[in-house]
Amino acid sequence: MKKTLLLLVFMLATVFAADAQTRFGVKVGANYSGFEGDDADDLDRLFGVHAGVMASVPVVENFFSVNPEVLFSKKGAETSDDRVKYKVSYIDVPVLAHINAGPLFFEAGPQVSFRIGGDIEVNDVNVDDDLDQFKRTSLGYAAGIGLASTPLGLSLGIRYNGDISKLYDDDSISDARNGVFMLSLGYMFPSR
Repeated sequence: MKKTLLLLVFMLATVFAADAQTRFGVKVGANYSGFEGDDADDLDRLFGVHAGVMASVPVVENFFSVNPEVLFSKKGAETSDDRVKYKVSYIDVPVLAHINAGPLFFEAGPQVSFRIGGDIEVNDVNVDDDLDQFKRTSLGYAAGIGLASTPLGLSLGIRYNGDISKLYDDDSISDARNGVFMLSLGYMFPSR
């Protein structure tokens, strides 16, 4: 019984020590998104937004961490004549390996995205807000670079998110996938 109690206390102390080093933050920014693939050549990119929360779990202090995020993200594309616009909303959940190199940081890792809404507009009139033809879940990757001020807790980053999964459930429609460039401003607290 004493060994079990001692083991439980040790495990809780380890969890609380790890939590004490874990930092949390918020992130907001702009998206420049489009569809990629053989069937997406005639589509242009759209501007959108993203916002959400993030965490930094240190593995090697001040050098390497694992950074999970949960972001609301507006993605889409439009025809070159701006007549038809595909606007799709997602919850993106990337889990990134984050390497600090002085004020620079590098990040990369897998991402899962959950479609939560969107619409198709023709001549600025909503013609479809169901979007059941789009997959609800997609798998992808993210990679980026940025600048961070650890004492202030601020960061500025550029990232590319690409989907491995196709956009449509029906493979005969298109092989299009989401591709997004992101510019983000973040704040981690507590700052150091």
